[in-house]
Amino acid sequence: MVYCGKPSKGCSNCRDRKIRCDQRAPGCGQCEKRHQTCPGYRNLVDLMFRDESSHVIKKAKARARKKGNLIVEPSTPSGSEGRLSVTPEPRGKPSVTIVVPATPAPTSPADSDAWGFDDSLLMSPESGSWPTTPPAMALYNIPAVCQEHGFAFFFSRFVTAHETACHQKFDFVREVWKPSRTKRERQVDSVLASLTAVGLMGMASLQRRNDLMDAARKSYGVALGLTKDALKDPAEAVKDSTMLSILILGVFEMMAESPARARTVTAFQEHVNGAAALARIRGPAQFQTRAGRRMFSMLCQRVVISCAMKDMPMPQHLKELWHEMAKTLEPGNPTRHLMPLVWRVLQLRHDIKNHVLTDPEIIVEQILSIENDLEKVTDNMAPSWRYRQFKVTQHHDAVFEGYCHLYPSLHHANIWNCIRTTRVLILETILSQISEDFSSFNPRLNSSRYIEEYNHARRKLKRLVYDICASVPQHLGLMDPVDGSIGSQDEDDTSARIATVEVRETPSPPTSPSSRSCDSTSPSEPRRHLAGLTILDVTKARDEDDEAERYMLLVSATSTVVWPLYLVGMSTACTEEMKHWVVGRLRMVTMETGIKQADALANLIADEGGVGGVDWIDPTLEQTMGGDGLLLSPDMLSHDGWGNGGGLYGLGLSPLQVPMEYMGDDFGVGVGGGDLVWV
Repeated sequence: MVYCGKPSKGCSNCRDRKIRCDQRAPGCGQCEKRHQTCPGYRNLVDLMFRDESSHVIKKAKARARKKGNLIVEPSTPSGSEGRLSVTPEPRGKPSVTIVVPATPAPTSPADSDAWGFDDSLLMSPESGSWPTTPPAMALYNIPAVCQEHGFAFFFSRFVTAHETACHQKFDFVREVWKPSRTKRERQVDSVLASLTAVGLMGMASLQRRNDLMDAARKSYGVALGLTKDALKDPAEAVKDSTMLSILILGVFEMMAESPARARTVTAFQEHVNGAAALARIRGPAQFQTRAGRRMFSMLCQRVVISCAMKDMPMPQHLKELWHEMAKTLEPGNPTRHLMPLVWRVLQLRHDIKNHVLTDPEIIVEQILSIENDLEKVTDNMAPSWRYRQFKVTQHHDAVFEGYCHLYPSLHHANIWNCIRTTRVLILETILSQISEDFSSFNPRLNSSRYIEEYNHARRKLKRLVYDICASVPQHLGLMDPVDGSIGSQDEDDTSARIATVEVRETPSPPTSPSSRSCDSTSPSEPRRHLAGLTILDVTKARDEDDEAERYMLLVSATSTVVWPLYLVGMSTACTEEMKHWVVGRLRMVTMETGIKQADALANLIADEGGVGGVDWIDPTLEQTMGGDGLLLSPDMLSHDGWGNGGGLYGLGLSPLQVPMEYMGDDFGVGVGGGDLVWV
């Protein structure tokens, strides 16, 4: 099923003449003027996807002939595993050839074919083919016990689980779909085949079962075929069940473990494109039900990810539909303001990367504008969206520096962290852009203004990463929603709780030795700014393949806490102590939930060279720009106090090195109205 782009709505006469068709009914005005019979208009649903089945079947036959036309009868002994099962097509009788790759030989008793699969009807989509005849699509030839296991796994991970990521949580599935009770010929629909495929893939990944993986792929192939058939029917295409099938199949694309990650990313993006095109056809009518609104919100989040991958802005038609849906949201819901700000980030990212914006001052001002609007969203949160802050009375490994937050629900916590992670990317971009300009041969930013903005962004960034860390205990299910107590770490006494004390005022980020080391530089080892994740570089990948790998790790992780923790671990505000804590939490997520992506991301953080440092901005810039005064004299900047020259480099930066008597735990340089360069 290949997405073919946006088709033309005009009649064939106007398309042939390459003129604009007014699409009047029953015939267009252009044909009427030429006294021609208008041939009518095409069904856009039929044109959205192209059926490649015959093409891939032909290729599969060619591959089979190259391997010697090996024909495997149903009675072939198990020693024939690994060959292609090919059914020859009689001449003169059109039929569908199904190519089924055999399951690899089991490596352990657990891998044995315990389900009794019949490979004559269902196949792996990797073969490039799936059944297209209605009888084959209607027969769901997977044993009932296997289907039940996949069904149950999907519901436990993607429907009822509290720790499941909001953009992959299908808790509305019961409002859209109910399983058929028809037992005759084991009828199956696209939703059942889709969720079974995802469930079986999850089980296969956890248990390392080749037979389950084979069953998942077969179910996926059947689901694709059934969804394609539904899209051919205009009435079926706009149903909620069809959109639900496409979204669940998108989860399969995200979870698929393929050595060629770039190919997986492409498949994910094409899947998102097809779903977006279908949403456009469904129109505002899809927002009449709660499930329809939830599915559209889920789609928009995936489109944002796809746009970030492709460096594209948000499609205009989805913006218009989202504004229609936003009318149904409660007035105090911060999502009403958050999503348009995310679109602004995507547009700014696109403009910078395509050199539409090149002036550093314009770029920084636009980024600052988005950051200020995001800060207003949090400042204007309704009381029902506020969280409570607690301090634990004794040490707990899952509570960083002893502080934690308690939100009204996990949904509220997810929205808060969505705002925070967006702001972290924005603030890191501000730091990176200002530092890059000040390090250039000809700085273009006004130093007194942007040194202040730099330091202000640095302080806010530090506050945000601590707030994200404080939200983790509730995400991990450790906090009591009533009194805020924390689950004990004593494995022998699981009922014991650690008491907490509510904190009425927002505590300042703790100043541990490691945190102070992040904000100061020793005289002999000046450290330059190490860029964190920014809106221009969300992954910090080495190359395209590594970028695809990191994107899919982040997209496919089903825990709400994985992305915020990864962002904190890669931030320039992350101290060495915080970095070790983040890695430990991600590994704990893997141990308790089996989410392997969390462990892979923990390894990326652990392998990242060092923690974030800071730039030391030369206060001589402020003096030359006519500042209000400095605590350091110019001669201090030309000599470091230890017999070494200051060594100016470029036009605006030097490692700021002063005698120790001028440095405290929180060393600062007075700028403008008295703000500190570093706190």
